[in-house]
Amino acid sequence: MLKKIKLNKITLYTIKTMKTLKKKRLGTLEVYVIFLSCIYAGFICYKSLLNVLFTWN
Repeated sequence: MLKKIKLNKITLYTIKTMKTLKKKRLGTLEVYVIFLSCIYAGFICYKSLLNVLFTWN
């Protein structure tokens, strides 16, 4: 249950980030920050999925 909530928060954060990208032009720094945050969110999801797969009985 807690993992689903965490994944939902990451998904909502990603959607919010994509809406921000649509609304305005971004500088180089903002693009790097958004890119790194998306990679970080993907890593967290990947780690959570691996944890679920290997601890599932």
